[in-house]
Amino acid sequence: MSISILRSFGMVATVVLGTTVGAIAQDIPENAQAGAAEFANSCASCHGADARGAGFLTRLFRGVDPGDLTQLAANNGGQFPTDRVYQVIDGRAEVAAHGDRRMPVWGDRYWETAMSEYGPDEFNQQRARNRVLELVFYLQAIQE
Repeated sequence: MSISILRSFGMVATVVLGTTVGAIAQDIPENAQAGAAEFANSCASCHGADARGAGFLTRLFRGVDPGDLTQLAANNGGQFPTDRVYQVIDGRAEVAAHGDRRMPVWGDRYWETAMSEYGPDEFNQQRARNRVLELVFYLQAIQE
């Protein structure tokens, strides 16, 4: 592929992603909007843009069901499992019930990003935690 074709594809992908995130963000509370963009960027490829588990990468992981993330509260007696969701996304704490860990350890990835963007400082741990919390707030906002 030529560079111009790749650039065009990148621009189209950016417009489509931006439109999707914009549409999602309109329907959720303000404190969860950053999480909508983070979800679209980091999670939708497996969990689907609508968080129902039909992302385009699921066909690569045969036999793995990422689950319907809009049903977390419903599957937990109507209570959103905030701590559990945080632990699964962050991934740095062992969560035995999660099973085989095919999901990326986002806490480590966010930590590495903070280290590369800001350098070693005492706020990087909080930056990584904040990104995980953005996702948790977003998931809580989309519960049915």
